[in-house]
Amino acid sequence: MLWKRGEGLAYYIDAAGGFTYLADRGRVSIRFANGEVRTKKGGPKPGPGSEVFVPVKDTTARTNYVALFGAIAQILASTVAIIVVVTR
Repeated sequence: MLWKRGEGLAYYIDAAGGFTYLADRGRVSIRFANGEVRTKKGGPKPGPGSEVFVPVKDTTARTNYVALFGAIAQILASTVAIIVVVTR
């Protein structure tokens, strides 16, 4: 995107299509033309020649407990059904 005076970080992210569901919104950073890097927490506005970086969330560290419990329940139900069929 071309730099536009007075526009903040949200303007450039929206102009690029917005955040995806995998975007790590809390770790957005801006690299200025002079090489300085600031995070979104500081509230910097991009300047001419700046680059906005939106990293991807780390999806490997999370456990989907709903899916885990569903799989366990399915295994238990299948086991009970097999035991009932075998004992009759």
